[in-house]
Amino acid sequence: MIEFRDLTLEDKELINSYFRKGQYNNSECTFTNMFIWRDCYAVQWTVIDGLLVVKPGQAEESWILPPYGDYTKCDLKGVLMQLRDYFAAQGKPLMLRAVTESFATVLEETCPGMFVLEEERDLEDYLYSGDDLRELKGRKYHSKRNHLSNFRKNYPDYEYQPLTADMREEVWDYINLWCKQKECSGKFSPGLICEKQAIREALDHFDVLDYKGAVIRLNGHIEAFTMGEKINDETVVIHVEKANGTINGLYSAINQEFLLHEWPDVNFVNREEDTGDEGLRKAKMSYHPVALVKKYKGVYQG
Repeated sequence: MIEFRDLTLEDKELINSYFRKGQYNNSECTFTNMFIWRDCYAVQWTVIDGLLVVKPGQAEESWILPPYGDYTKCDLKGVLMQLRDYFAAQGKPLMLRAVTESFATVLEETCPGMFVLEEERDLEDYLYSGDDLRELKGRKYHSKRNHLSNFRKNYPDYEYQPLTADMREEVWDYINLWCKQKECSGKFSPGLICEKQAIREALDHFDVLDYKGAVIRLNGHIEAFTMGEKINDETVVIHVEKANGTINGLYSAINQEFLLHEWPDVNFVNREEDTGDEGLRKAKMSYHPVALVKKYKGVYQG
């Protein structure tokens, strides 16, 4: 009988061990992401036949992420059939989400015709060249260089600072201010409310989670904040990036400075999905991703 358990800090090493072995490049595959969003998405997990199974859910809907582990040493089909029965007992279909192209291939080979896959464009991660974002070379980044040049001209005394434990409450004050400007507490902003809660979790557990953070100060005051971590040997994922949108070039500055200072050699940068927000999609596309990490929803059809 399958029993899922709530996610705790004590689970960090075990869960990260699965992610490290797989060298995944999708943003779901860090303990930090799972942990800080665990309440908003009711994240639970278990291990079945050597495969890590993660079950998020919202309201009446729940699903699983693609099981993580060595499929050559495990009975993937058997695990999926156990999960089918688990969900069927609750009157729900087995649904997989964040299915990557590589897992979709494995799924079709293992369970041919059993799952109907549908691309979920809103959940696809944006993958960039690390060198591109650090250097901003070439015609395609002309406008970004102009924004940065204007920012540095207008704020020559700006200060970049890596996040330290003693800065956490100051960052939290900044996030509260940012949220007030964005009306995060409004009934039409459930995503921003969840994100604010996730940032609080990240700050509270800065000493035990694996991410790095940074701020930019203007006249001594925090006006931008970001955080990210290595997701595999050659890719960093950016979990959060906030800046005062009224200051031209500040978003470009925190983006570039963070990579230059904390990730000077990383080959790729995963800046996560756009959740279907057209403004965010336009902003992410303006940095010219080298790829989108395609993701699919798979529903069991038998």
